[in-house]
Amino acid sequence: MTSGNARFEVLSPALIRMEYAGDTRFVDAATFNAIGRDSFSRTDFTSQTSNGWLTIRTSALTLRYKVGSGPYTASNVSVELRNGAQQVTAHPLFPGTAECTIGALCEAEKAGLSGVSVATDHTGFTGTGFAAGFEDTGDSLSYRTTAATTGTYLFRARYANALGGDGQSVTRTLSVSVDGGAPSALTLPVTGSWDTWALANTNLILPAGDHTVTVAKAASDSGHVNLDSLAVTSADAPYPGPGQQAQPCPYGTVCEAEKANLTGGASQQSDHNDFSGDGFVAGLTQAARRARPCT
Repeated sequence: MTSGNARFEVLSPALIRMEYAGDTRFVDAATFNAIGRDSFSRTDFTSQTSNGWLTIRTSALTLRYKVGSGPYTASNVSVELRNGAQQVTAHPLFPGTAECTIGALCEAEKAGLSGVSVATDHTGFTGTGFAAGFEDTGDSLSYRTTAATTGTYLFRARYANALGGDGQSVTRTLSVSVDGGAPSALTLPVTGSWDTWALANTNLILPAGDHTVTVAKAASDSGHVNLDSLAVTSADAPYPGPGQQAQPCPYGTVCEAEKANLTGGASQQSDHNDFSGDGFVAGLTQAARRARPCT
């Protein structure tokens, strides 16, 4: 069964296949990693939508999904089932949705992309590329973020807008939504060329807690733009620079140096062989030039 861009297939009482496609182009191939999938028999289940939530129940589990809230996150989908005498609640995450810390620079190409490609065929971008296109309705990128307090924030995007594939060079629009709620318009004036980047913003109201922020081409939007990076900040904060894109580094894990908060002359490079990740940190030649540890 489908719910907007989300699709659920009940394979067994304890197994539900979950898909999300911003363009609703779902994959109808067999579920490869479901052991014994060829011998599954029909499973009885019920489904209903109430107060904005889709609920699917089988004899073994209950799945709940917030209708229209975008890719799966800890805040919009849950699965409840019994493990022996214990009732367990899990939150399956859509793997393409990345984290974006409020106040930090977040690369568009690292977001959860749907119908949008990563490109490097223009200059001036930060990170490893940019999110290109937004040509079809439903094309989107998503990030998870956490607001410490309820308030009005600024969603900011670094973008390029020139002569599009539709033959026009005009002010473009995209839509920004939180948890699938009512979208805010993101207006993107012409920047002159695809190698010229500018900033655009719109207000977001975030309750305290975890959220999914989605930038999409709605049916009423013109799209045909490239997004290099984005940030959610307080209203009076400047747009964060590339040196402020540190990613979490959990204790006991291997963390890439180039993902740290780079300041001074420290910079990401890739002009030598055998590095892991996207590159390495160079330029640690003067005092106070450092790669600040990840948080």
